Amino acid sequence: MKDNRNNKPRGMIKLSSVIKILLLIVAAAIIILGSLVASIVLGIFKKAPVIDPSEYRSQLSETSRIYSSDGKLIESLISDQFSEFVPYEDIPKNLVNAIVAIEDERFFEHNGVDYKRVAGAIVHDLKTRSFEQGASTITMQLAKNLYTSFSKSVMRKITDIYYSYQIEEKLSKEQILEAYLNSAGFSKGTVGVQAAAKTFFNKDVSELDLAECALIAGVTNLPEKYTPYNTKNIEDSDDLGNIEVVLLPKSENSEPNSDRIIKIAKNLNELGQIDNFDLIQIQNDMLVPVKAVFNETSQERQRLVLKRMLAQGLITKEDHDKALNEKIEINIGSRKESGISSFYTDVVQKNAIKILKESGYSKEEATNKLFNGGLKIYTPMDINMQRTLEEVVSNPKYYYGGFTDKNGIIQPQVASVIIDQKTHEVKALVGGRNVSGGRLLNRALVPRQPGSSIKPISVYLTALNNGATAGDVYLDQKMPEKLFGHSPKNAGNYYQGWTTIRNLLRQSSNVGAYQVARDISADKDAKVNKNSTYSKAYNDEESLSKMVDTLKSIGVSTIVEKKDNPTWNDIDYAPLTLGGMSYGISPFEMAGAFTAIANEGKYANPYVITKIESNTGDVIYQVNPKEREITTPQNAYILTDMLKDVVRRGTGRNASFPGQEVAGKTGTTSDKKDVWFVGYTPYYTCSVWIGNDKNQKLAFGSTQSAYLWKQIMRSVHQDLDSKKFEEPEGIYTKYSGGRREIFADGTKPHYVNKYSFYRASEEKSREDKKKDNNNNNNNNNNDNNNGDKKKKKRKKKSSNNENNSNKPSKKKKKSSKSIINNED
Repeated sequence: MKDNRNNKPRGMIKLSSVIKILLLIVAAAIIILGSLVASIVLGIFKKAPVIDPSEYRSQLSETSRIYSSDGKLIESLISDQFSEFVPYEDIPKNLVNAIVAIEDERFFEHNGVDYKRVAGAIVHDLKTRSFEQGASTITMQLAKNLYTSFSKSVMRKITDIYYSYQIEEKLSKEQILEAYLNSAGFSKGTVGVQAAAKTFFNKDVSELDLAECALIAGVTNLPEKYTPYNTKNIEDSDDLGNIEVVLLPKSENSEPNSDRIIKIAKNLNELGQIDNFDLIQIQNDMLVPVKAVFNETSQERQRLVLKRMLAQGLITKEDHDKALNEKIEINIGSRKESGISSFYTDVVQKNAIKILKESGYSKEEATNKLFNGGLKIYTPMDINMQRTLEEVVSNPKYYYGGFTDKNGIIQPQVASVIIDQKTHEVKALVGGRNVSGGRLLNRALVPRQPGSSIKPISVYLTALNNGATAGDVYLDQKMPEKLFGHSPKNAGNYYQGWTTIRNLLRQSSNVGAYQVARDISADKDAKVNKNSTYSKAYNDEESLSKMVDTLKSIGVSTIVEKKDNPTWNDIDYAPLTLGGMSYGISPFEMAGAFTAIANEGKYANPYVITKIESNTGDVIYQVNPKEREITTPQNAYILTDMLKDVVRRGTGRNASFPGQEVAGKTGTTSDKKDVWFVGYTPYYTCSVWIGNDKNQKLAFGSTQSAYLWKQIMRSVHQDLDSKKFEEPEGIYTKYSGGRREIFADGTKPHYVNKYSFYRASEEKSREDKKKDNNNNNNNNNNDNNNGDKKKKKRKKKSSNNENNSNKPSKKKKKSSKSIINNED
């Protein structure tokens, strides 16, 4: 048979071979490329962190909120975004439909990826060489919001697809929509539809109508482009009462607010558009006011949303036309209670971070949880009391000799804290006047020297705990420096002579406080102490240690010990009896310390947080005040009765007001740099401090702080029934020291025998005076009888004495190391 192979055309052989080879190459390339892609994809899947879609709630960023004692929102803690969770059932159906219509019309049909949309997007992106159309479904966008990032890359897209299948497997479509609608960004720092509704329309999301739903749904595609409003500078021609005001934070390098802006801010304040604290922050160059203007571009997007909803049968033609013709009104919602400063919530934030750290969070984790964890923080703040406190302390009539410092802060400044001594709740707190908190100094937490206001809690409380009584007798006069090496002085050189502890405290005797403090360690029944003007057997170290222990037990944390700071030392009589401490005590701790006396001798740490709930409603912290007995109810009542005397007829008379019993103590430091009044009624304990930030001398003393205290507490008690301090059992009355005094059962007054010193000295003084008078009379008679010669002799002697008096004295003065001269 003849072979015909050689008869085939050579060109045909070559062409078919080439085709086969090309097909093999293409197939190989596809296999290799597929394997490579598969390898890359599998690598991406392998590197992707493991997720649990069922725990999506914990992944949602949500703004934490602070509430008052009656459940009112005080402040939303916004760092860079505002978010508030809302359950699916509270989201309007129109809003759900609008989101689905514009973002993912086949959402209820696919399993996480819409391949039809993917194909169209690929074709478009290849033509335009861009990533303009990502073909992301709502599920893929949720994966991006919760688990990946906003970067445009193939790797992120693949990861989103991978997570989408897991999400669809674990969650229902309603749960996916709930998670998405609470995690999507809606511009202006808002995350989630609830935040958007409150920000743009000042409404709960459930109250949105169709037009508003469509407008919000259109924002998510390009938030900054389709944002419902933009901001513009306020013009002189604007009707300030009818504009939507937005307060923007100032950057550090921006120009200071001009006089024109300050004037506009003042007008806005008068019209009620901004509150006093907003005005203060504008004046302090922290905020700038602008106006919100409706963004017409957002309405173009809204029309598209409504068109899609109509085309997909989600709304009727009538609904479509009505929404299309509705005028959109922007109404900027507030994120905090107006009319109060942030001083209280500043303290709440610090305490919340401390609580979270004690629960095991790092500082960074605690801070993130505080601002983005959706915590509900409940406080004991009484909003009405807080407003009252802020209104009173802001009145300039209570501060004279004022000025504005180089930072633009008005001086003198003030701090005040009000505590319910029975519950230990901090009901109100301010850390300054004409300032609003935030980045500014919170003077309620800043230690300042307490002056004589320390005496009740350091000297007299400790003394009563160590056997002293209100009727113990001491000599209130300047002490011999040669005996003690130093000599405390009373203000105005006023001394009472022999008197009781009650009177020493009433008149704020510095000499008396020193002697009583020294006697804390003394045996008051020992003869060596009873039979001398000043006690001779005592232990300074023990007395000082006991006062320090008392102060620490009632929350004072700023005592400086030499072992901790070799330069400064508060373990001495001057700091502990007269308040000249290295740092001092903060108004917060001073108010807390006095609650131990006001609360029948029991103390617990004052608190500003009652409860913290997680974003799912779980209680992660509940306050549990742990009271401890600092002194007996009898001692607390006796000290209260003594402090009532301070207000009735002592240095604190300016604090008295009708309708309530008042007990308290003034305090003034050297050169009047700090003035205090810390006191209480049967209802509340309140501290008031006034001073200049840079420690300049004040133009007034503690009578002014007592007066300010009265104005605060009179307003706070306006609607409260008249009440008296309850006397406990175990109190008896005895005539002592020239008056009827109260004592705890089992105690008696000490050193009452020393009154005999006073009487004897008075008798001796009278006898000496009588003898001197008799001698003078005899001398006068002798002079009259001796004639002119003797008169001339006396005249000459007198002349010599006058000459000698002009010569410098040879007697050397003793050096003195004086304890701080307290002004009270």
